[in-house]
Amino acid sequence: MHLTEAFALRDQFGWKPAPDNGRFFTTPVSNGEEDGFIGLDITNSTLASKINFSMSTRLPEETPPEIQTMTQSIYASYVETLNALYGAGDSETDPEVASTQWLLPSRASVVIATTSGLLYTSIESPAMTDLTEAEQRYFDEGGEM
Repeated sequence: MHLTEAFALRDQFGWKPAPDNGRFFTTPVSNGEEDGFIGLDITNSTLASKINFSMSTRLPEETPPEIQTMTQSIYASYVETLNALYGAGDSETDPEVASTQWLLPSRASVVIATTSGLLYTSIESPAMTDLTEAEQRYFDEGGEM
């Protein structure tokens, strides 16, 4: 996707660009902090490689457990909906983060993740998905940073 198209999507959703760099933006749930960004393709800076954005307001660490449970329930509802659309996603859970990823027929990928205080999404282009998979293969084969 061309960067101009990514900016058009940002604007269509009502996300507000940062004054110094339109690739960073605030969403209606951000409480004014920049909670989203549009990543650039590493080989062509006129193309977007991914869009990351929050789907909830960031909750403070001292948030009551019942609110944290509600966030987890909303995450589960999104996962159920996307599973119905795209088939079962690949889910991972650890004590800090739960995430589910779907690889779409176009090879774009969608990830929804949650912590105890935030729900967020990342959408990656097919080229970025290829790069992420190549990086994972490298580490799976014993490669190091």
